[in-house]
Amino acid sequence: MAKVVKYRTPLMLGAYIDDIIFPCSRTELLYRAEENDAPDALLDAIETLPERRYWSVEDIVARFNTGAVVPPVSA
Repeated sequence: MAKVVKYRTPLMLGAYIDDIIFPCSRTELLYRAEENDAPDALLDAIETLPERRYWSVEDIVARFNTGAVVPPVSA
């Protein structure tokens, strides 16, 4: 059975990238999340995002929610 992504709301994701300046790239998102000690499952999810400009936390969450990203989530 597939596991549910835990970062489907802006609040959950935003906690780890709250100091990022938009628009930003996937690389910038990953760097900021690492700096804020995001869980490995979230870092893995960000790594699977397409490299493009993201305009808001909601933009990122929308990519997760469309099924465009299938991040591994540890138990």
